Amino acid sequence: MDASPEHQAAGLEAIFAEMRPALVRRAAAMGAAGDAEDVVQDVWLKLRGVDAPVASPHAYLLRMVYTAVLDRRRGLRRAAARDAVWQSPANLAEDAIETADAERRLIAVQTLQKVEARLIELGDPAAAIFRRHRIDGVTQKKLAEDFGMGLSTIEKHLRRAYAVLLDLQEDRA
Repeated sequence: MDASPEHQAAGLEAIFAEMRPALVRRAAAMGAAGDAEDVVQDVWLKLRGVDAPVASPHAYLLRMVYTAVLDRRRGLRRAAARDAVWQSPANLAEDAIETADAERRLIAVQTLQKVEARLIELGDPAAAIFRRHRIDGVTQKKLAEDFGMGLSTIEKHLRRAYAVLLDLQEDRA
């Protein structure tokens, strides 16, 4: 009783329609807050081309949102890098380069101070978990053991920290 590709696609689209609010929330939680609707729309467009049977449609759709958010971030990073190259003048005098380096250092120090302030506002344990994971390189599993929490709770705290820091990046733009 294999279903035809059209029937399976219709079923996947129905599940997508049912899960759409959850998919938008997932994209927003991953840091695509302003673009969450666009991310889900991208998933919808990709979903229209799926012909193969999908064993677990809910997991498949969540994974598609995850991949779409990562693709969007990579694209933004590439665009920013490309724009930075185009904006930097090719023939700067030596003292102009030193001034630019000094400005970058000052901006970096100010940004670090803002990050630290946001982490202090976030409070413990989220800030401590973020620092140990991102700075010290401790795995999430080890953090869960050290803090006596479940892995999903550690992930929740990390998501909160990332969201706070992404808000800082949006404030800068």
